[in-house]
Amino acid sequence: MYEKEFNTIFDIAQGKVDEIEILLASGKSFSVRIHNQNVESFSYADSNGIGIRILKDGKVGYSYTEEFSDQAFEMIIEEAIANSKFVENLEPVKFANHPAIRQELDLYSKELDEIGVEEKIELAKKLESMALAADKRIFNVPYAAYSDGYSYAKIANSKGLKKETKTNYGMAFAMVLAQEGDDKKSGSEFIISREFSKIDPRKIAEKAVKQATELLNAETPASGQYPVIIRNETMGSLLSTFSGIFSAKNVQDGKSLLKGKIGQKIASPVVTLVDDGLHPDGMSSSPFDSEGYPSQKTLLIDKGVLTNFLHSTITAAKEEGAKSTGNASRSYKNSMSVSPTNFVLEEGKSNTEDLFKAHDQVIEVVSLQGLHSGANPISGDFSLAAEGFLYKNGVKEKALANFTISGNLFQILKDIEMVGNDSVFNMQSCSSPSILVKNIAVSSK
Repeated sequence: MYEKEFNTIFDIAQGKVDEIEILLASGKSFSVRIHNQNVESFSYADSNGIGIRILKDGKVGYSYTEEFSDQAFEMIIEEAIANSKFVENLEPVKFANHPAIRQELDLYSKELDEIGVEEKIELAKKLESMALAADKRIFNVPYAAYSDGYSYAKIANSKGLKKETKTNYGMAFAMVLAQEGDDKKSGSEFIISREFSKIDPRKIAEKAVKQATELLNAETPASGQYPVIIRNETMGSLLSTFSGIFSAKNVQDGKSLLKGKIGQKIASPVVTLVDDGLHPDGMSSSPFDSEGYPSQKTLLIDKGVLTNFLHSTITAAKEEGAKSTGNASRSYKNSMSVSPTNFVLEEGKSNTEDLFKAHDQVIEVVSLQGLHSGANPISGDFSLAAEGFLYKNGVKEKALANFTISGNLFQILKDIEMVGNDSVFNMQSCSSPSILVKNIAVSSK
């Protein structure tokens, strides 16, 4: 696909630049939202763009276009050349014909792309009606939605690299409101999959309703230090917020406290953390990164010991003995950075039920608010509004709300006592099981 466009850009660039890389992204998206069994919003969009990265006299230049014409291609080459003249800090950029991965990735479902609009709308309607019918305390379903997307990416460079991939997904999401007396609580759930048949509206509705109704009439816990279980999806959100500390670019730029700690113990021995760009269930899986470098599974923390950072070829070239981990990241509009793919805290040997029995009293945190404003991604400090449950001797005693948990991610990693076996992926492609932390500061609002 897009052979003509790529060949035209290469021809125009001939003799004007030393080297060139072309990145194309094409996609389409659909979404529908239901309220009172009527279509409240409906959208269908597609996008196409080409970004180039050039080397000229040892300097890097970027430019992009969303217009596919000879004139537009000439313009972005001239813009990239002009931009390269203003580069002050020379990065060790080298284009190469990187090898392909050794395995096949099943990232595209033809069946999903053939699902009709009416069937998608019907799924969202079922989601709303099932949520309302699940419990008489549900008085509103603000969100009952279905969305899906398709993306195609192609990369090629003047060294002979040429790779392409396509992927798609479908997702349904529900948010419900429950009321008992004067108390109101919300609950939400989603399923994302490449198989339409696995997007079960009943499962989504039941879980969202259970989350909301179980939190009704919650009490405020007494302030203090408590053993805390952070539920799987909640721990995934916390890890997603702090994933940047493992970026080699942030380490090199002084934006990560992990600098100089390779080989050191930074977490409990029960903690193993990986970034897996090839995970079969990960929505960020791809055969290659934004440099065309092959994706891989990278071990970051091995039984508590920091073993690696996430690298692009640029960051790897700055460190002796380092290699790219396939984590170069950019859209066709932006310059190169380093990002995680599928961030995975690996399951432990403990049954999740055992986490609740490990202490006479434990608080389970099932939701956190303020992750963007109440967490410092560099220092690891956080102070977040939370909801959850109090357990005594392994038995759920009461719901909890109106409290805050405070701490530091680096300390939490060290204080993890047990890791469960109930892993789930969140919307940020982070997978985590539930974990038990020795103690976290809890304060009432």
